[in-house]
Amino acid sequence: MAILQGDIQLRASRVMDDVPEGGGGPSTVVIESGQENAVMPDISEMDRATGRANLRQVHVGVDTEDRDTYQGSNVIVAKPPEDPNVSITLFSTGGVYDTRAQAQARLEAYLNKGAEWAGYLYENHIKGQRVIQIFQRPGTELPAVGKTLVLVGNEGLANEQEQYVRAIRVTSLERTFTYDTDKDYKALIVTMELSDALRYDFTGSPASRQFTRQGNSAHLRDTVVADAGSYVGVTPLQKAAALGDFTIIAQTIMTQIVPSAQSETPIPAAIPYAAAGFPVSAAEAVTFSTSQTWNTTTNLALPGGCLPGSLSIVMGGVTFTDKGGILMSGTQQIGLVDYANGIVTSSSGSYDGSKTISYRPAAYMQRMPQSSEIRITAENRSQSYTGFITPLPARGTLSFSYRAQGRWYVLSDSGDGTLRGTDSSYGAGTYSAETGSFVVTLGALPDVGSSIVQQWGVPTQETVQPASDLLISQTIALALPAGQALYPGAFEVKWMDGSTQRTATATAAWQLQGDATGEVRVGRSEVLFAPKLLPAVGTVLDVTVDTAPAVEVNLQHPSRNGQGRLAVSAGQGALVPFTVEVEWNTLTDQSVLGLYTRDQLKEMGVTLVDPTQLARDDGNGKLMLNGVQVGTINYSTGAVDFNPDVVIKIPKPVYSSSQVSGGGFNGEVAKYRLNYEGIEYLNAPSIYPNDESGYVKLRFRTTGSATRRTLQVTFAPEFDLVTGVQAPVVPGSVVLMPSSGQPWSDDGRGVLRVLTSGGFVTRGSVNYATGRVGLTSWTPGNANALRRAGCITTLGDAISSAYVFRTAAAPLRPGSLTVQVPRASGGSQNVSAGIDGTITAPGVVGTVDYETGLVRLGFGALVVAAGNEAEPWYDAANVQPDGRIFKPQPVVASALRYSAVAYAYLPMNADIIGIDPVRLPSDGKVPIFRSGSLCVVGHTKTSAQLNVSNNMTVNLARVRLSRVVVRDANGKTLNGGYSVDLEAGLVTFTDVSAMTMPVTIEDRIEDMATATDVQISGEITFNRALTHDYPKDGTYVSSALQASDRRARVSLAFAQKTWVDNAWSDALMGQEPPAKYDQGVTPIEITNAGGSTERWVLEFTSTSQFRVIGEHVGVIATGDINSVCSPLNPATGKPYFTVKPLGWGSGWAVGNILRMNTVGAIYPFWVVRTIQPGPETGIEHSFSILARGDVNRPQSN
Repeated sequence: MAILQGDIQLRASRVMDDVPEGGGGPSTVVIESGQENAVMPDISEMDRATGRANLRQVHVGVDTEDRDTYQGSNVIVAKPPEDPNVSITLFSTGGVYDTRAQAQARLEAYLNKGAEWAGYLYENHIKGQRVIQIFQRPGTELPAVGKTLVLVGNEGLANEQEQYVRAIRVTSLERTFTYDTDKDYKALIVTMELSDALRYDFTGSPASRQFTRQGNSAHLRDTVVADAGSYVGVTPLQKAAALGDFTIIAQTIMTQIVPSAQSETPIPAAIPYAAAGFPVSAAEAVTFSTSQTWNTTTNLALPGGCLPGSLSIVMGGVTFTDKGGILMSGTQQIGLVDYANGIVTSSSGSYDGSKTISYRPAAYMQRMPQSSEIRITAENRSQSYTGFITPLPARGTLSFSYRAQGRWYVLSDSGDGTLRGTDSSYGAGTYSAETGSFVVTLGALPDVGSSIVQQWGVPTQETVQPASDLLISQTIALALPAGQALYPGAFEVKWMDGSTQRTATATAAWQLQGDATGEVRVGRSEVLFAPKLLPAVGTVLDVTVDTAPAVEVNLQHPSRNGQGRLAVSAGQGALVPFTVEVEWNTLTDQSVLGLYTRDQLKEMGVTLVDPTQLARDDGNGKLMLNGVQVGTINYSTGAVDFNPDVVIKIPKPVYSSSQVSGGGFNGEVAKYRLNYEGIEYLNAPSIYPNDESGYVKLRFRTTGSATRRTLQVTFAPEFDLVTGVQAPVVPGSVVLMPSSGQPWSDDGRGVLRVLTSGGFVTRGSVNYATGRVGLTSWTPGNANALRRAGCITTLGDAISSAYVFRTAAAPLRPGSLTVQVPRASGGSQNVSAGIDGTITAPGVVGTVDYETGLVRLGFGALVVAAGNEAEPWYDAANVQPDGRIFKPQPVVASALRYSAVAYAYLPMNADIIGIDPVRLPSDGKVPIFRSGSLCVVGHTKTSAQLNVSNNMTVNLARVRLSRVVVRDANGKTLNGGYSVDLEAGLVTFTDVSAMTMPVTIEDRIEDMATATDVQISGEITFNRALTHDYPKDGTYVSSALQASDRRARVSLAFAQKTWVDNAWSDALMGQEPPAKYDQGVTPIEITNAGGSTERWVLEFTSTSQFRVIGEHVGVIATGDINSVCSPLNPATGKPYFTVKPLGWGSGWAVGNILRMNTVGAIYPFWVVRTIQPGPETGIEHSFSILARGDVNRPQSN
């Protein structure tokens, strides 16, 4: 027989209450349409005050006494409650007899544990604490407010303890820790306040400079969206939809699954970035041999930081290399590499003995990251993106953040060029450090209107000084009597090298010769002394010199002659060759930089200082400056003639222009960003001033008698790391290779050291501000040769013309964002965002998305393009149709600060609301529409009350209806007495004798389609066009629970000799008995009305009698092989199944069983009613659930 509309029934579960045993399978109660409180109770005052989530199990049944198929069956919420604080969600666990406790566990499994967090539990924590502390590296991501993490104690053991914890407040403090009694390192202590107290004691770990937890401590894991429950719901349309449309606009794609309450959290003066730690490579690799102990308990220490991908350790013919922080032997992982600290750990094995190590040193900087974005539009939306990053990121710093379905995901470069998330489902990609090209595939389609935010570290301020050979030297300031200075004649330095006398003398040109090299600087009475072999520490130098009265002539602003030169006089003759020194000042012409570039140097904090020039005579009448002749000297008359103008090197920022993906900052302004890539040095004239600020000083000796003196000086070397550069040295960047032995490196705190078998030994100190090295120890007798393999200098602060960042929390209260922009002229500029999210102020444009917390800033203004063609920021492609161009005015982005007010979600008491919310999103919302979701767009119309009569036809004024329901005056659904022509939209009444007048007719039009694209904005695109016009009012789009074809059947039947361990196995356990039940002759019968999804055992108690046992229903009947066995389903009054005598064979014995599984036509699902805290609205909170499907049409003659 055909399945009729009245045959599709909703049945209540056995326990319709919010208790752990709620649900539990179908009951005899049929839920009638319009029946009050048939599914949910009334809403109480406490529910309104605290919020509540009610769960009820409901079953769709096909009440026919045959096995006709209810095709493509599905269940939807056809109409939501009118009360905006009440929402209805459906989901299915798949179990007919599941209880509320099981359904709640499935519902709460939206988040699951993922990879370990980049930090660990700091020290022990006890049950009842509402705060945990996390130990992690500076510069790593902090848990965001609302973030859920997992604490797992005794992971993998029988006594494992697991608790999901959510952050409601997060603070961090950078602290300094000490190891090996005298060495320091920094770490973040993150304090995370929890929404719920700890339920167990958790073992933590102490501070560790390797940032690794102890093996017996609790794991702290990130969470990933497991989305174990597939949620469906309903939402109204935002706008009407028309026949032929493929896309509709729904009000939301989310549903409220648990109640939540908002509170406001201020974000005061926050830094808009996490300082990115990135490596800056040394000029060349170093290679050395060591016999350090190295095993699972003792780490191998490198002299300092290591560039990812550069490490090679050769031992016993085996080569170990690094890859993404993992130490590999071929394809086998044998340890880990801490690049920043130069620590190599072994996970297995001992590697004592001689090892040859090669690596490229690297200093790890903490810098503001660069940022850019790919704006996501409907046209460019994709899961895969390619492009180039400019300027090139440092290894291990590039990250991509994207937003999908309202949640942010991050893919990061681990240093080997691969981009990964904390879970593989987030996506993956690759990046080339040589070209800046990237290919990234996201784990899901990003939301339209959002951005893929790119952040990366760039050493824009740093200069890698080339490898160079240095000499260990000392500049000796000779302590001469007042008014005395060096005089040509005797100059000798003697010292003892063990038992050997060493001697160095000066040539006529004041160059040292013999056992040392260097020079004598006569004008300043100092000596640059570098012995060829290093003497013992503390060696005393005997310096013998001739001295005579010092003469200095100060000339105030002498004027140039007709040739533009300075012709000055010492005022006396008989000058002694090799003693003349001329000093004068010059003013640097900065116009070569241009006004725009000079302003950017000011933003960076770089001030150019006018230099002082110092020239000396060569003994032959030539005045030499830096090896170039600039003038002449007449020794007999004291006349000096020279060109005072010179050329020097000055810094210049390097820029490039690149397009901003997706358009400008405010829809019309910036179409590109000015990339600041670093510093280059160019030639600039430095001119002797023509005003009164100019001066010349002459220093010299005159012919006369000299006095011989002997001075004693202790050899204490101090020398420049880089000559000719006045820029600070980056801590941790210095690597010096002596002529033999291990590399020397700085520890980042000013100590120069060498690693020995007994640990680090101090060699001296590094003054990072001046770039000078002072030595306190060395190996005596070694050749004076020191290779500068690594040294990095830095200058000023990084500047940016565009910056994109995410606020620390979101959503934000509209109008609450204020950005503080530093200005080179002093002070700062405070810029506030409008209610609409636009940011407009002099020199600043941008937008803020209050929902996501995404802020886009551009610094500059539109100017007339003509006349700016020579500017470094000009690009003809960026000129707008009105002839204007955006002129970037970069600022020091590291000084940016912002303030805002964010909404936070208050923790709700799980015992009161009925669900533990910590594993669900903090706002309590989950998506009900996804790509691939089965969706139903429907509109229901109800007629006026009608008094109808036999043979009366009512035209419903719509065609191609999906459903018609007739109700009498009492609201009872009528299943007979009329016929319906759905195609024509006609209802004809044939027998009204049993109807209570008046009646109402409810008709519905629908379209079912599969969602091919779903946007967070509510835009849903289908795989087929709509076939009706849908008004905005009264039309709802629902996602459907797919129940597939529903038809009762026997899915499994086999005999077993004994019921082994009373196990409900779907495969034979043990032996088969000789007896059989012949399904081919007499199949076990089942009907839609009586059948249930259950596993059965018919256990023989004698050779002919058996018990009927269900896995969930227990023993329900006894039977005999000579009689029909039809145990009744109490929920429907129909047999669960029927076993007839003809099917039984002979030979059955006590203990034999017949195992069989039945699948019912019934479909179980759960209804969740979520009540948001709020006032009583007085609005109706009833809702409509619709079971849908198709049936076979009877053939027409």
